Amino acid sequence: MAGIQILVVEDDAIQAKLVRFLLKEAGHTVEIAETAEKALEVLQSFLPDQMVWPDLILMDIQLPGKDGLELTRQLRQTPIYDKTPIIALTAYTGPSDLARARESGCNGTISKPIDTATFACQVRNFLGGVTGLGGVTGMDADVPADRGDLLAELRNSFLAEGLEQCGTMLRELKSSSAYGLEKVERMLNRWAVVASTLGFPEISEQARRMEVLITATSPEYDEVGRGIETVHRRFCAATRYEPMLPPALIRGLKHLRIGLVNFSEEESSRIRNAASRATVEVVIERMSGENVEHQTGYDALIVNQCTVPAELVLHPPHWPLPAVFIGSRSSLESLPRLSSRAHDFLIAPWDAEEALVRVHRLIGKAAPAEPAGEALHAQKRRPRILITDDDPDMVALVSYTLGRFGMDCDIARSGQQALDAIRRHPPDAIVLDVNMLDLDGFEVLKQLRHNLATTAIPVLMLTARNQRSDIARCIGSGADDYVVKPFEPSDLAARVDKIIAASRIASGRR
Repeated sequence: MAGIQILVVEDDAIQAKLVRFLLKEAGHTVEIAETAEKALEVLQSFLPDQMVWPDLILMDIQLPGKDGLELTRQLRQTPIYDKTPIIALTAYTGPSDLARARESGCNGTISKPIDTATFACQVRNFLGGVTGLGGVTGMDADVPADRGDLLAELRNSFLAEGLEQCGTMLRELKSSSAYGLEKVERMLNRWAVVASTLGFPEISEQARRMEVLITATSPEYDEVGRGIETVHRRFCAATRYEPMLPPALIRGLKHLRIGLVNFSEEESSRIRNAASRATVEVVIERMSGENVEHQTGYDALIVNQCTVPAELVLHPPHWPLPAVFIGSRSSLESLPRLSSRAHDFLIAPWDAEEALVRVHRLIGKAAPAEPAGEALHAQKRRPRILITDDDPDMVALVSYTLGRFGMDCDIARSGQQALDAIRRHPPDAIVLDVNMLDLDGFEVLKQLRHNLATTAIPVLMLTARNQRSDIARCIGSGADDYVVKPFEPSDLAARVDKIIAASRIASGRR
């Protein structure tokens, strides 16, 4: 179904580009305005005299000059826009902040940093309550194929800009005692929000610490300068990072032959280049999706489901080899109907190194076959999942996600709490964060795997985007699967569902 017209008022170029991508991916038409004044100009172009105007406005609160709340109040006094849904985009979500947004006329808020995995769904949920727009809830089926690594482009732009901005700020702090701390605070807030969204937690955390320091105290300029220098070092460290495949994985892929089904030459090059950077001696070949069930001579397949005809997505053939499927969120629905041979999946937009990691995992540990006609999620009762994480926001997100997919959740706030809870009442599966203060996820996993009573409980590990070494340890320590943060909620739920089903098949339970 066709999308709707959305005006995004956002002064941050990276945030605007990311929001545009996510909304266009969901089928919407998007216009961007950098300031309140530009937004008013864009609104004029919607031809209100012909009864054509935006169906929704996403309003950044922190705008230069006239802020988003003032613009919202102005629009609410205009008859044409007094009923147009306006959703505030804000990093400030305290009760008083939310109350100000409501008093200004906003219909709701979406907090920053935006969750790239759920943002389009959040927007869609707001639209579901708008008269005449309820039908948009089926738009996920029209998610297009991946058009390149946009997130990598955004990350690179953010790092380049951040390094330049740090240098400029340090020079101005040293040359002028009149340099305004409000300007510093605004930049720190932007870094904290964007870095968290794009997967740079070290930059985000340092920027947040500096923001708190400035707002809660009256620091000396030298102290502010030292804090900015620390942020600068975080930016430098992030630019030096290059995702590398773990050595064990490189050895495991040696001399394999991998077939790429329905990939363009450009997409195939991304995977070959990832293997080449890691000096993996592996043969990677493009192949047609036709008669793939009769292909021989390959050790594994990577299948681009984004470009597979609809009839094959809905009724996939019996893939003869271990296969990693890359697709949109809606294509996940067809995964339970795949062949019983080992398979895994990635959500577009995809990462080349991650695709090779998934292939290695399938080659080394093929999933057990299941009886024909039984879906992976076929269960007689709701599975019970133990979520182990000391981050309350992450616990809330994981619990909400799994609950929506028919799973009951228990919570452990530390590694020791998890071990105690598992001894009392073993769960059907465990979602285990790698980084915790008392016992980290690897130590918890080690104890589980060395105990006969818990060794067979399936475990899915949560790890940070840029910690490739953690992924290697997850695989080598006996984790059944892993998810990289920030994650796609349906991806997480499907992987938990999959490890539970595989565990029940292996133990002969139903």
